[in-house]
Amino acid sequence: MEPHYHALNEQYSYPITLGVEGLLALDEEGHILSYNEQIKLLLPIEKIGNKKFQDALIFYRVEDQSIIPIEELSFYNTLQTGEKQIDHNYGLMTEEGDFKWLSFSSKLVPERSDMHMIIAISDVTKLINENKDLLEKKKQLQLLVASLDDLVFEVSKDGVFINYWTSNSDLLFYKPDEFLNKNLSDLFPLAISERTLELIDKALTFNKVCKMEFISNFDTHKGKWYKMKIMPIHLTKDRVAIVVSDISEKVESLEKIRFNQHKFNQAFHFSGLGISLTNLKGNCIEANKTLSKILGFSQEELSTINFLDYTHPDDLEFDYKQRQKLAKGEIDSFTLEKRYQHKLGHYIWCSVTISAVHNQFNELSFFIVQLQDISDAKKNREILERQKHELELVKIELETKVKQLEDFNQIVAHNLRGPVSNIHMLLSELKDESNIDIKNEYLDLLKTSNDSLTDTLEELSEILELRENKNILKDNCNFSLIYKKIYSQFIGEIQSKNAILTTDFKVKNIHYPTKYLESIFNNLLSNALKFTDPNIAPQIHIRTYVEDNNTIFSIEDNGIGIDLPKFKSQLFMFRKVFHRGFDTKGIGLFITRYQVEALGGKIDIKSAPGQGTTFLVRFLTTTT
Repeated sequence: MEPHYHALNEQYSYPITLGVEGLLALDEEGHILSYNEQIKLLLPIEKIGNKKFQDALIFYRVEDQSIIPIEELSFYNTLQTGEKQIDHNYGLMTEEGDFKWLSFSSKLVPERSDMHMIIAISDVTKLINENKDLLEKKKQLQLLVASLDDLVFEVSKDGVFINYWTSNSDLLFYKPDEFLNKNLSDLFPLAISERTLELIDKALTFNKVCKMEFISNFDTHKGKWYKMKIMPIHLTKDRVAIVVSDISEKVESLEKIRFNQHKFNQAFHFSGLGISLTNLKGNCIEANKTLSKILGFSQEELSTINFLDYTHPDDLEFDYKQRQKLAKGEIDSFTLEKRYQHKLGHYIWCSVTISAVHNQFNELSFFIVQLQDISDAKKNREILERQKHELELVKIELETKVKQLEDFNQIVAHNLRGPVSNIHMLLSELKDESNIDIKNEYLDLLKTSNDSLTDTLEELSEILELRENKNILKDNCNFSLIYKKIYSQFIGEIQSKNAILTTDFKVKNIHYPTKYLESIFNNLLSNALKFTDPNIAPQIHIRTYVEDNNTIFSIEDNGIGIDLPKFKSQLFMFRKVFHRGFDTKGIGLFITRYQVEALGGKIDIKSAPGQGTTFLVRFLTTTT
């Protein structure tokens, strides 16, 4: 049977629900028997046809727009159980893809034989959408309130609390039932309540936001600082919104900042150090009185200068490079000793410590430069260093002289005792000897002992002459000139042995006694020419260079060399000879060592049998 239209609104009056827009009459299985005109506006009747109503259409939930199973539909429940259902909202999908929201109420009509059940349907799309908008706004408001760290109150123009919002009830001064619908003058101290009422009146009168700050005297919030912002509510003239923010941490931070700023100002202006704030280019931003006193410029003059312009040229490069590292954050600070030009023109030595100050974006704001005048300390340090150096020289000289005295005593004891004893013995023998031949023999022996004694005395006289030159004058000696002079003295031996001599004087001059330097040259070159291998042409290299701030003089040869493990401990001793068959007395190296050590120098040797010898003289003196 085709469903047909009945004027159900006119023929039947079913108290299903008020304001019904459409009516459907169904049989026991759910087929549509009849419907009114409004149904055609609410349902796609053409899609239903002869189908059961519960099977013909797809219905959607309001909450999540999911499809509702047939057994959960309210009118199907009425059809199955006979239980009346009122105002159940379902959605239908339109051809445009939107939802039409309908309210369904259903009940059985047992008094009618021509119909089993009737369904009343009304369009609640507008209501549902508005309700969804309200729910969304409520949700957003809840999220907004939850995100606030503030208290928000709705207060009347007379100061009565109407409502409140907060994400944390611990922020409230009172429990809600203790302050809602009560006047703030009954809850807050007079000074706060009167001021708040004044600001409420001002905010409503001039339609503007008013602010104040106060400190809490409530036991639960004692000592906390709050900021109150009073704002008119739009389109109202009798209420305001009061936003209360806890600013205790902000106030505490500001107090710390003020305190630290005060400490910095005190330290800056009354420090015993000269302090300035400068930019990356070295321009002075601000300077204290101590800095003005150190550099001689007034504070006004300091504010116009660039400190790099008053830095000694030799100190600029390191200072600039370190400032660049500070600016890049590679170092936190650095300290150096540098020279600044005083206003009067002379330079003063300062110990300078520089650190960088960055802003919240880690950008360089300025440098803090701290200066201490160390000119006097620098002079005193230089004096002490010089005195220390002089004491070291005196110590070396004393140690050398003690060693020389010990050597001299040993020479006297050893070298004079033998000849003197021989002469004493021979003289005793001559007294009692009558044989002319034996006497002549004794006389020859006596002459030999006398000659030996004479030679020893001459050698000792030479050593004593060295000792007597306590204040021997130093000259500006030129190595090349002295070399040429000594070379001419050995020209015959050099040519006879086809010796090859080369020089490399990196140090040109030395402040030294000319007599000593010529003797050192002479003795060492003599050794190099004397102890040669007859089968090899002598090659001698003479040079000077700087090592550890001292002048080194060396003579290197390719001669027969010396067995150092065996002889080095005796090498520079008096009358020690290490090569047989050579015309040598063994006093040249002794005298050379004396002349070197007498002025704080040292002499050393590198040698090996068959590999030549190198003598190294380290002069503890000024070079040019």
